[in-house]
Amino acid sequence: WGPLPRTLGASVPPELEATSGYDFGNSVNGDTYVFLLGSGLDGWSSSRADFVQLFGPCPLLPDFAYGTWFTYWHDYTEAEAKDDIQHWEGLNLPLDLWGLDMNWRRTENNLDHFYDYPNTTAFPDFLEFFAFLRSHNLRTFFNDHPFPIANRGQNGLQTSPEEVQFRWEGLRHWMEQGLTFWWFDANWGFSIPPPLLNTSVTGASLNGFDNVVWGSHVYYSAARRFDAMHRAPRNDLFYGRPVALSKFARGLGADPGMDPASYAELPAHHRYPVWWTGDQVSLQASVETMVDSGLHGFKPFVHSDCGGDWKGSEGSLLRWTAHCAFGSILRFHGADHRPWKYSGPTLDRIRAYLQVRYRLLPSLIAAGRKATETGRPLVARSDLFWPDEWGSSINTQYIFLEDLLVAPMFHLTAPLETTIPGEIAREVWVPPGDWEDAWDGSIVRGPVTLVVQQPSDRIPLWYRRDGAFIVLACDEATRVDDQDWSTLTLEVFPSAVASETRRFVAERGSSAEAAAGEARTELVLRTDGQGGVAVDIGDGPVRAWIVRLHLLPGQLAAGASLDGAALEPLESWLCHLGPGADTDTYFPLLGAGTAPASQAGPVAELRLPLGGRRSTVVTLTWAGR
Repeated sequence: WGPLPRTLGASVPPELEATSGYDFGNSVNGDTYVFLLGSGLDGWSSSRADFVQLFGPCPLLPDFAYGTWFTYWHDYTEAEAKDDIQHWEGLNLPLDLWGLDMNWRRTENNLDHFYDYPNTTAFPDFLEFFAFLRSHNLRTFFNDHPFPIANRGQNGLQTSPEEVQFRWEGLRHWMEQGLTFWWFDANWGFSIPPPLLNTSVTGASLNGFDNVVWGSHVYYSAARRFDAMHRAPRNDLFYGRPVALSKFARGLGADPGMDPASYAELPAHHRYPVWWTGDQVSLQASVETMVDSGLHGFKPFVHSDCGGDWKGSEGSLLRWTAHCAFGSILRFHGADHRPWKYSGPTLDRIRAYLQVRYRLLPSLIAAGRKATETGRPLVARSDLFWPDEWGSSINTQYIFLEDLLVAPMFHLTAPLETTIPGEIAREVWVPPGDWEDAWDGSIVRGPVTLVVQQPSDRIPLWYRRDGAFIVLACDEATRVDDQDWSTLTLEVFPSAVASETRRFVAERGSSAEAAAGEARTELVLRTDGQGGVAVDIGDGPVRAWIVRLHLLPGQLAAGASLDGAALEPLESWLCHLGPGADTDTYFPLLGAGTAPASQAGPVAELRLPLGGRRSTVVTLTWAGR
């Protein structure tokens, strides 16, 4: 029941017949929950885990959702769509989802209030088009501005059997044809209202329960139930876990400086990912809402249309792409943001940012799993780590994947002065500890506020030097599913004091454990503070590992061991990679075999042979400053 028609043989109490099994009769005048946070950060983190246990977690995303999404406000034809996809592939641009906005169906004479009027002029055969997308290992989705049947004079409030039957049949039909999931769009003047309200007005609310939350529930639940009823029985794993694209909050979009309380939604909303911020959102507002929604709303996958609703300068698209690549969801939409429509250097830089996101997929997928379990977002405001520091609540920068400080560039109302023409500047609050600039290798110690400047193609980015532990893929795949994880790279930034960092690899595959997100390989980095680190690689699939130890200038690796046995001669196992000379062409996080930035210390790179499923401990020591 719920958002689906009543199944054969199902029973429901008579008093719930009219609402399709939903019970809105809770007579309690408000529920109150008190969270005792304790006196430290551990108590605060535990309270977030308690919250998701009480109200339900944000579900795991399908792995492909961490890749590149693309839509474009354009009246595509099938020939244009196929030509675009061939451009993505021919230019080696990573892509996992290609969707259609409104023009998948006819819109004249209110035909877009229904699901059975496809735009056959532009797409003569959607079955063939869906088959084409699947043959290219691409998922797809359609935009839907739903119109309630009650406002067509066909009876039935939102949870009535009539409305449920109409909505389910329309959504189901297209998923049966090959659509992966739906994009529930609540941006216009009409939408499905929350239960018990007979109105089509976007923004309708029932005691704070608005159509944004209700629509997210309906569209996510439709995908989940369709997968369970139709795809799972035939063991069709192509579509992955359920997902929907829906609005993050009521209203048209988001503006810079918005109070997070102004777009707060019901606690249930975080259970129906993913969410976008609507139309006409600036880069600054994208950063702020992504950061604040992860903290206050428990929604780790809020994002904006990457590139924006307008076609700006090449520098503008580069700044957007950099933020999205180091963000929750990377989804191009709005104006024409096809990378090949820009200059060659811009195309190359966009490709580099997309590739670094795909290289980070092992870390991204694991971080998504952690968000489900603990409520800790992938894009985190700094006070989730340093709540007592005065600058930690800034929402125009963030900690990404726990180890990267990211401060996207956007145009300020009163621009800061720069010393190099063409660059832009901004203030960045650097958290406590040592942080290494990912572009030039220089180290800054926080807490401190800096004015940093970069050209448009470089996002301000730092590595946490106090025990950062980043997992990278080695394979330059253009599809998430195609990426080879038989060798993974561990980027290790040892702390100057004794410390421990825990990470894991959320394993993929067709096993029940992998499908449920339960298969994992535990990773532990221990620094002794005296010139030694130990990397503990837990039980997991057979694979090779590359350990890259990021040393300080003047330091060199002095020894290595594997499960207690010395690796000798050392030079047969390990090589030192010196700093790169060309700062202008350097790009971070390129992984195995690549040199560090110009002012950084050397990287000691240790390649381990293909290992079994047992645990392995790698120890490295170094000498020097």
